Amino acid sequence: MRYRREGPPTHRPEVLEAYSDEQRLVLRAQRDPEAFGELYDMHFDRIYAYIHRKTGDRQVAEDLTADTFLKALAHIQHYRYTGQPFAAWLYRIAANVVIDYYRVHRPTVQLDEGLSAAGVGPEPEEAALALDDRQAVSRALQALSPDQQDVVLMRFAGDMKLKDIAAAMGKTEGAVKALLFRALNTLRRKLSESGVQP
Repeated sequence: MRYRREGPPTHRPEVLEAYSDEQRLVLRAQRDPEAFGELYDMHFDRIYAYIHRKTGDRQVAEDLTADTFLKALAHIQHYRYTGQPFAAWLYRIAANVVIDYYRVHRPTVQLDEGLSAAGVGPEPEEAALALDDRQAVSRALQALSPDQQDVVLMRFAGDMKLKDIAAAMGKTEGAVKALLFRALNTLRRKLSESGVQP
């Protein structure tokens, strides 16, 4: 699996001052693998929730989350700060781990499992996730392309900003907005067809 290199490394003091605490921690982890534990603690819940929502299985999500962080640790030397949060890089690795998993194991779980816990507001896709008719929601989610599913999960379950989703997916922010727009329209249409009011 390949991970994109993200710009030239820099350790100049004036640049380091502009880095966030997280980026300084990443630099420390690149020199000392023990520091990676703090990054793990900082991001575990988000990455686990994303993978669990993609797989719908607690045990599989635990295993794939562990794989994600092992791959991140193994490739931490290749990470370069480009202004995007470290989480975007982790989401990219997690997405690849999930894809690799499904290449071997055919999906047999419902994508909406765990999504109803997202606890978000009144948008159509958010309201749909809170409905009791989980089968209608599941069918609507399955009608989305894998990229659309990722955008919906990262935006509403992962509470990520569009620019961070774009970085995680290796797409432009405009492409992510278009994916989200199409996903919301598809969800709205599919739920209406099922007699569920979004």
